[in-house]
Amino acid sequence: MVYVLLLITLSRIDTHIPVSQGLAGPTFSYVRWRLAMDGALLGSATALGWILLIIFAGTQGVRHVRERTELELAEKLQQTLAPPLSARRVSYEIQGKSVPSGHMGGDLLDCLEDADSLACYMADVAGHGIHAGVFMGMVKSSARTALLRPGSLEQLLADLNRVLFEIKAGSATYATFACVRCREQGQIEYALAGHGPILHYHTHTKDVSLLAMEQFPLGLFPNAKFESRVAKLEPGDILALLTDGLPEVADEKDEQFGLERIGGILAKYGERTLTELIGMLFDSARRHGSQNDDETLILVRATGAN
Repeated sequence: MVYVLLLITLSRIDTHIPVSQGLAGPTFSYVRWRLAMDGALLGSATALGWILLIIFAGTQGVRHVRERTELELAEKLQQTLAPPLSARRVSYEIQGKSVPSGHMGGDLLDCLEDADSLACYMADVAGHGIHAGVFMGMVKSSARTALLRPGSLEQLLADLNRVLFEIKAGSATYATFACVRCREQGQIEYALAGHGPILHYHTHTKDVSLLAMEQFPLGLFPNAKFESRVAKLEPGDILALLTDGLPEVADEKDEQFGLERIGGILAKYGERTLTELIGMLFDSARRHGSQNDDETLILVRATGAN
């Protein structure tokens, strides 16, 4: 723009100022030509810059906005599907926490209460991102609906499996699942589908046992069979449900954090509050190694209160 204004000014000078003042001649003509060329090139460069800016805004800019929108949606989904858990009912207390490895993890945790029991569950969906989040939403809505109906957990798993197999639309998505339903007098029913064992801390003996079941994950086969089992909790006993991200944390020597270390922490500090125990377990895992997968933990304590 400056070059163009200067060119116009010199044109007026060339027209109105006498030649005797030394502004005419070959030198002045060259200056006018050079300014004209520079002005034209500058104008072309400006136009090209605007064109490139518009192209960028229509491609990379839109892509950036779309990616940012997806990240915000993923974070909101994560907060909705895997919020911190805190529930208390006569004879039981539940605390839970999930730490995703990215903006949208594949772990789900939830608890709900009906007239006869307090139930909690977790699921580990294969994959991450929005697709896994949508599948997690399907698992959560289906599980909540089923748990509000009377029936055994083996029927719950069968219904969930059939629904998820039908709605996953031919994709390879599936979910591991762990559920505990707490009833009065310390009676609990539990079921596992492709999930790691539940750790049972015994307050009287200060040791930890495993509640394990070999069953298929949900959504793999339409007619898979499932079962549930029952166990007895004494006042002070703790159940620990966890996804594989926590025990599989590895150190520099590729040694995993492992269920044995987790059980050792439960055995040593089982008298602490559930909030303190969850903090200890996650802190110990971080000291052992960096996070590589979603980490989810639910603790259930039998309080024995009436």
